[in-house]
Amino acid sequence: MLNSTALTDGKPMISATSSRLNTSFNEEKCPLLTFGGNKTVEHRGTIYWTSHDRAIIFAAFYVGGLVATLCSELLNRYIGPTRTVFYGAVVNVLGTFVTPFVASTTNFGTMPIMFLRFLMGFGQGVLWPCMLVLVSQWFPANEKSTALAIATTGNQLSVVIAMFATAELCQLPLGWPMAFHTYAVFGIVLCVLWYIVVHDSPCHAEDVLSKEELHYITTERAIKRPQKTRWLNLAKSPVVWSIAASSFAHNYVTVGTITYLPLYYKTILNMSLTSNGVLSALPFLLQLISKVVYVGFADIARRREWASMDTITKICNSSASFGIAICFGLLCFADCTQRGTAIFLVCMAMSFVSGYIPGYSTSVVTIAPAQTAGIAAFSRFWGQIASSVAPYHIGAFTKQGTPAEWMSVFSTMGAICIATGVFFHCCGTVSLQHWDSDHSKAPIEIAREELIDSSKLDDSLRITTVD
Repeated sequence: MLNSTALTDGKPMISATSSRLNTSFNEEKCPLLTFGGNKTVEHRGTIYWTSHDRAIIFAAFYVGGLVATLCSELLNRYIGPTRTVFYGAVVNVLGTFVTPFVASTTNFGTMPIMFLRFLMGFGQGVLWPCMLVLVSQWFPANEKSTALAIATTGNQLSVVIAMFATAELCQLPLGWPMAFHTYAVFGIVLCVLWYIVVHDSPCHAEDVLSKEELHYITTERAIKRPQKTRWLNLAKSPVVWSIAASSFAHNYVTVGTITYLPLYYKTILNMSLTSNGVLSALPFLLQLISKVVYVGFADIARRREWASMDTITKICNSSASFGIAICFGLLCFADCTQRGTAIFLVCMAMSFVSGYIPGYSTSVVTIAPAQTAGIAAFSRFWGQIASSVAPYHIGAFTKQGTPAEWMSVFSTMGAICIATGVFFHCCGTVSLQHWDSDHSKAPIEIAREELIDSSKLDDSLRITTVD
């Protein structure tokens, strides 16, 4: 959607000179990388935003998500995770539809699009905490890492499809607005499916579950009465803080890469629009594959008892943190003459990101099942801070798109991953925390509540016996 002369700072005429100088610099060292013969595709964007404008617009989305995390725990308790996600998705679909019109409106500068992106970020920000609550309710402990991996595959599939499809949709006669309208229509379909299929807990889905399925889920203690979040206990727990730190690193790396990888490929590696779209999607396709490998390793290791669940979780999380740091550290020394090496390192970094799923993400849903909503909101809060800071930081440091600027970006990412990786390795765990149970109640009261919770299960068992 951006005009090619707006890829560097300044007014359009000034930026054109800067853009030509940068292109000339790249072409002296390596030719333009194109797929499909010698065909070159023109950037047909119509929007003029400076790097500062882009950084603020990108950050506005994640600031909206940051605000959403502050409300997600209350929304989970009062209207449930299913409806919370549905309403957030509706906001995003409507926002996607009107984005082309709002972005093209120049009467009020960039304020309208910033506000719209803030609203869309709020709608998206509730997704992760709600998904973790649903996983904690629907799956026993030994299946939660696998469930998280399956649930998050949409992240990689959407990026892989969007990176490639968006570049092609922008070449259609309707131009770049066609991409937004296409994704909005697809979002409507997903909203309808979500509303029909997803339920807050197994007890709310008796009409679609067999008696055997309900018995299996409940006897594995997948369901635990949600309690009001004990924020003081969370704030004093090193485990929770280590989870939050890893969430910060995870989101900083992922959001920064998704947002600015195409710009890095264009300004540093000198790629055409089509080749940029294909090669920007490749790291996330490999991330999808690596997620299967990571989760498969974790499941096999647990079943064969190669190590404790704590050890397996720390191995996965540490490999993600330190693997990403090594890849970005090496990427600091790659330029357009080493295009293959740079692409390989980006792909490897995104592949290592998958280790966070059987790592800290599994801890979120296992250390305190009754407090999952609060832990998810707390960890996501710090993740959203990272998501808000990353676009602004990278945009501020890559005003001219020079290799030195990108070296600063990659060094920062590597340092964050190392620090948070060490923290989780020392303090992280998947063991049940003592503050999860409500010790303020008498044992007989707790037992009475559990009997009430299991009444539906008892009814189903009596019916089975009669049959």
